Amino acid sequence: MDYNDKILELFSGDLSKDERDELKADVDNNEQLLEDIRLQQEVLFAIENGDDDTMDFRQQLKDISQEFVEEQDKRHRIHPGVWMAAASVVVVLGLASLLGLFQNSEYSGSYAFSEYYEPYGTDMVVRGEGHFNQLDKAIGFYQNGNMALALSEFERLERENIELSGFFSALCYMEMGDFDKAKGILNGINNDAIFYSDQINWYLALCYLKDNDESKAEVLLNEVVKGNNQYSAKASEILKKLDL
Repeated sequence: MDYNDKILELFSGDLSKDERDELKADVDNNEQLLEDIRLQQEVLFAIENGDDDTMDFRQQLKDISQEFVEEQDKRHRIHPGVWMAAASVVVVLGLASLLGLFQNSEYSGSYAFSEYYEPYGTDMVVRGEGHFNQLDKAIGFYQNGNMALALSEFERLERENIELSGFFSALCYMEMGDFDKAKGILNGINNDAIFYSDQINWYLALCYLKDNDESKAEVLLNEVVKGNNQYSAKASEILKKLDL
């Protein structure tokens, strides 16, 4: 069954009570539909909590809806323009009743991920061409959003520094949406990590939050808090919000 129309009608408030009950029953027995609903809940949560003083609201909707479309690019989904119109209606009507329709609608790990995740090292400076090396090249690709080329360069550095190579390769996979691959790499280098231990714990925790695996995320977030590092305050906030 194609649920596109049903989801659109849900967001626009056009579903009858019986149709809402039917959709909820389908959600309880359809893991893929539940995942789609969770993803759209993240988007709505981001809209509700966005800073409209620093970003034009229409642009914010456009950016968020584009992220949603890119996340779902392997499957047919609602056209971005139609989804944006529906999302606008949701914001006007309020989110409480819609998000309350489904289980797991309270603040969850996936919500925490959407709120706290950001690419690593946006302030890293790549040296000029006169001192350009393979690491600079890889970081440059990463910062410019060219993850395929960045990943290729970081993987080539494995022989020189497996910790650095693994950490940045995992970051590339996160940006590419392959969180299972990212978790595997981060778990593989975590025990022996020296220079990137704090960063590995933080981004690995975010991977688990993305999957709503809050028990595994809790262990790592507590390690981050105890480490008293740049991520400690955020980790503490997440633990409180998730009541962990």
